[in-house]
Amino acid sequence: MSSTSSRIARRGAITVTITVAFTLLPLVASAQVFDAAAVAGQTAMSQPASNQAAAPQSLDTQPDNSSEASLSLPDAPGADRASSGAGAASSASLTSLVMDQSAARSPGSATLPEASRTEKYIEPGQPAPSLTAGDKALLGVKDAFSLLAAAGWLASAGYEQASNGSPNYGTDRGAFGQRLGAAVVLNSTEDVLGDAVLSPILREDPRYYRMGPGHNFFARLVYSGTRAIITRTDGGRTSPNFALLAGNLAGSALTNTYYPQLNRGPSQTMMTFGESLGGTAIGDVVREFYEDVEQILHLKHK
Repeated sequence: MSSTSSRIARRGAITVTITVAFTLLPLVASAQVFDAAAVAGQTAMSQPASNQAAAPQSLDTQPDNSSEASLSLPDAPGADRASSGAGAASSASLTSLVMDQSAARSPGSATLPEASRTEKYIEPGQPAPSLTAGDKALLGVKDAFSLLAAAGWLASAGYEQASNGSPNYGTDRGAFGQRLGAAVVLNSTEDVLGDAVLSPILREDPRYYRMGPGHNFFARLVYSGTRAIITRTDGGRTSPNFALLAGNLAGSALTNTYYPQLNRGPSQTMMTFGESLGGTAIGDVVREFYEDVEQILHLKHK
C-alpha cells in the first residue's frame, strides 16, 4: 500500500505542476500583448496630423469581425494591433495595414499563397481563409492522421516505453506495440473531437499561426507554449481554447475503456489529461522553431 500511495502522490504532484505551469504562462503572454498594445498606441500618437485628418470622421463604426478575422489572421501575432485600427480605417486601408504588418513580421513572406482550408499550421504573413464547419471537420481529420501526428505517436510510445510510464503495459516488445496503439487512439480521438467536432460548435479557429524568426526567442516560446489553452474565435477575439481543452479531456476519459486497470479512474484520467496538454504544447513549440533548427543545421536556407 505504501508504494501505491507514493506512486499516486508523485503523479498528483506532476499533475499539480502541469496545472500551475499552464495557469502562469497565459499571464506572461498577456504581459507581452499589453506591451505590444502600448507600443502601438505610442506609434499612433506620433503620426503627423495630416495622416490623422485623413481618417474617416465616424469613429463609432464597428468593424465587421468576420472580414477583419480573415484579413488579420486570427491568433496571429499583431492581430490585435490590426483590429485596433480597423474601426477608423476604410476596407482598403485595413487591407494595406495588415499587409504591411505581415511583411514586417516576416520579410519577403507577403507573396506567400493563401493557405489551404485544411492547413493546420499557417506561416508568418500567410493569408488564411475563413473556415466553415465542413472545413474544420476536414482539417481535424487530416491533421489527426498526418505524418506529423504519426511522429507524435512514435515519440509518445517510445518515451513511455523507455520510462515504463503510463499506460503500464510493461517493457517488452509487445508492450511497445500496445503503447503505440493506445497513443494512436488517444491522440487521434483528441484531435478529431477538438478540431473537427468542437471547434465548429464553439466557433473557434483551430489553426496555429507561427510567429516566425522576426520575434525574440522568449516571446515565441511563451506564445507557442500557451496555444494549447489560448486561441481565437472565428471573429478574431482572444478566447480560452475550449475546443482543445474539452477534446483532450474527453479523449483522456475514454482511455478508461482501453488502458490497463492500473491507469483507470478519475485521478489517472486527470493525469492523462495533463500529459496530453503538455504534449500539445511541446508539439506547438516544435512547429514554431523547427525551421530555425533546420537553418542552424544547414538543412534549409533562408
